[in-house]
Amino acid sequence: MRFKRIFTAILLMATCVVSANVQLTVSLDKVVSVVSLIDYAPYVFVDGSKAVEGVSSTQKNTDLVKGYSWEVFQESFYAMGYSIKYTIVPWSRAIKILEFGHAELLFPMSKSDERLKKYNYSREPVNTVDYVIYSHKNASLKWKGFNSLSEKIIGEKRGFNYGKNWNALSDVIKYQIGNISNGFQMLQKGHINGFIGYKDSWDYVLKKEGLEGEFIKTPIIGSSSEYVVSMKGRGQHSDLLEVYSQGKRKIIENGIVDKLKAKWFVVNQAK
Repeated sequence: MRFKRIFTAILLMATCVVSANVQLTVSLDKVVSVVSLIDYAPYVFVDGSKAVEGVSSTQKNTDLVKGYSWEVFQESFYAMGYSIKYTIVPWSRAIKILEFGHAELLFPMSKSDERLKKYNYSREPVNTVDYVIYSHKNASLKWKGFNSLSEKIIGEKRGFNYGKNWNALSDVIKYQIGNISNGFQMLQKGHINGFIGYKDSWDYVLKKEGLEGEFIKTPIIGSSSEYVVSMKGRGQHSDLLEVYSQGKRKIIENGIVDKLKAKWFVVNQAK
């Protein structure tokens, strides 16, 4: 009986030691907090466009968040030994979460003069986007350069950046639209003359909704890279941008980025 009590005591002590070691390991884990948007396929998105949050690590990956840019971000930080605390919400909320300090980083964001005043950018991008303008196949809009848009009503997704050439246009009526599907519905009904967008992302929506044959698009009118950002004035958060860039270079060198491009772009285009 005495032997049994001694054995039980030893077992309890061993359990406490193991538990303490586990807690120590967890506490020493490097964790980065990030916010991104829910409806930006094929770059970052959530099925059903529902807000989600959680933690992703090499031990326990998430299947809630998807997309090329998400996987690039994720694998870059995994390569540097980090876990990821993620919040995926609509774009306007994502910006506020970053600005209020509830997340250290946000992605993906392109550069503009106004944004460069507020945000620090990673050296390495997460993705590149091409700008095109969509019109209905039966519409009278004929593309002959930006001059052909004079006095036309062109939809643009609220909060998105379309480059300096677009920003400089003053004789175009720019109509703010909440989501991509609504923009194509308005185009289909003739409420707007055109809809400027990011080619891969807007094409993804058309394919998903079976509307590929309903619209035509201009040649590429501009391109930009998109990055990971932090708020200016928060030094520790900005240090994480360099961690991301180092991790990104690692996954370029080991071939992961090429595999992700094949998964999200080459394969999808072939279908």
